[in-house]
Amino acid sequence: MAFSDTAHPFHAGGPSAQRGAGMAGFLAVLAPILGLGLGGIELAHWMNLRQTLSLALMDAARAGITRQASPQAIADAFEQGLRAIYIRPAAQTRALQVRRHALGIPWQIRIRQPGPAAFLDHADAALPVPRAHPAQALIRNDYQAAQHARRLRQGWPEGRGPQSGLTIFEANTLLMDLWWPQAPLAPGVSAVVRALAPLHGDPIGRRMMEKGYLPFRRRIRLGMQSHPASWPDLPDGRVVHGGPATVPGSAPPDVPAGMPADGASAPSGSSGAQAPGETTPETGQAPPADPSDTEWEMEKPDATAPGQDTTGGTPEACAP
Repeated sequence: MAFSDTAHPFHAGGPSAQRGAGMAGFLAVLAPILGLGLGGIELAHWMNLRQTLSLALMDAARAGITRQASPQAIADAFEQGLRAIYIRPAAQTRALQVRRHALGIPWQIRIRQPGPAAFLDHADAALPVPRAHPAQALIRNDYQAAQHARRLRQGWPEGRGPQSGLTIFEANTLLMDLWWPQAPLAPGVSAVVRALAPLHGDPIGRRMMEKGYLPFRRRIRLGMQSHPASWPDLPDGRVVHGGPATVPGSAPPDVPAGMPADGASAPSGSSGAQAPGETTPETGQAPPADPSDTEWEMEKPDATAPGQDTTGGTPEACAP
């Protein structure tokens, strides 16, 4: 009987080749599992961050409604709330400095309401309260039902001002948007974010994505508990007014001198930025939606009947 020296095909290469094939198969299975695991960690981090940012924005809004919508008070309260993310002050300072170096601003809050047009319609020049400067415009926060009735007697449809389209109740409501840049935890996600940047409709969000940051947007709406005052934007760009993105250091549109007295109509032809959901005085219809308003709101007050004062808002959901 003759025996052949040729190895069986199943055993070709010996034990080493089998171990190599097993390791290759293990790595092929491990890669997607690790990807799913990292994705789950990233998603959990995003969800926790959204909640923390919402609480910090709530603190900022509370400071705003009690401090005449002061941008400095809003910024201080928001960064105080960030201590839930950065327990050590040095870590928070370092994180904000990194964002400022990359983007020019570490974060941004936009005060959408009340805007300059609201002060044109509803400012009370005779309000006997201290002002930051003699020309600062103030909207009376008390006696809102009486103010609304006076607007109706003036012939304003539904009590809405000709420049802003806001009632006195809406002019006494603080509406703010927060933009927060967050660096992804998982490797490679920043590259994907940069590639998707041109698809973002808001200049600030697109700018954050171009630098590899995920743009988190939160919104809050609360009734004022003090007289709203006209303030300039913060020079560093952290708190600004209006809808479009503001470059740090640019001056905001402040309320001009010669503000009409309470109940007087502002000159026709001037205009101001409208907050989402406002109606135009010419048509009474809501303007086209801002692409950046497709995300959720955190707070929104219930509808207020004419003659009723507003003092607060009710929470609702929001997404980055």
